[in-house]
Amino acid sequence: MLLGTLLFWFRFTLTGTIILIPQSLAIRGFEADQIGPAIIWSAIPLLPVALVAALLLLRKMDPRLLLAAGLTCTAVAACLNAHYTSAWAAENFYRTELLSGVGQAFSFIGLVSAIVLQGIFTGGLSKPGWILTFSAFFHTIRLFGGTTGAIYMSHFIAEREKLHSNLLGLHVSRGSWITDGNIRALTAGLYAKSSGVAAAGARAVDVISARLRLQAYTLSLVDAFLLLAWSCVCALVFVAFLRRSPLNYADLSTLQQRQAAPKELKS
Repeated sequence: MLLGTLLFWFRFTLTGTIILIPQSLAIRGFEADQIGPAIIWSAIPLLPVALVAALLLLRKMDPRLLLAAGLTCTAVAACLNAHYTSAWAAENFYRTELLSGVGQAFSFIGLVSAIVLQGIFTGGLSKPGWILTFSAFFHTIRLFGGTTGAIYMSHFIAEREKLHSNLLGLHVSRGSWITDGNIRALTAGLYAKSSGVAAAGARAVDVISARLRLQAYTLSLVDAFLLLAWSCVCALVFVAFLRRSPLNYADLSTLQQRQAAPKELKS
């Protein structure tokens, strides 16, 4: 049950790369070809990290440690992304996405390794019917976790944007000398390309409104990154409750060699 919960949580942590970073760049008008270079940094370390993780598992490393290390990297990357501002570009996400890629790789390999060892030790992979049940359970959790995570994160961002828009709007009101001063400055700047003072004033109000919306979305994305970091912390608590598996992958390779030896003698 804990492994299923952690699989659900792992799928939720992927929303940082799938949803948060693309949205944080899209609200500033970035196109897909400009967002891609930031996302691809999460894929660069996958194969090297997978090789390192496999070697560590063959050296009797506990899969729980890999999972914990991966979740820690993801949490640190989310905390760094929580410093996001409306001035960030794709280049600002390169280092954090590289760290997220390392974290996702370690988390995935550690989690899958723990699931496989659990299936072998409990006998869940000993009969075809049990294999089907074991696999169907974790695939259902995987699909449910990914869909639920994407829906909840989108809903969270929308609700936080409403909150921040309301809070920011309380400080931008007619009659405030700061607001009036900004409107007059923008009106003067837009007057040359407007049909009159009234049109320039209306455009100035629209510009300030767009700035407020941008800042509200920015603050909502910061909240989402912090939510992602805290979700990794909660997942680490669940990892602490996982029992150590009696088997490891070094033992499995030894057992395979022992089983293969009599067959070679008979042949």
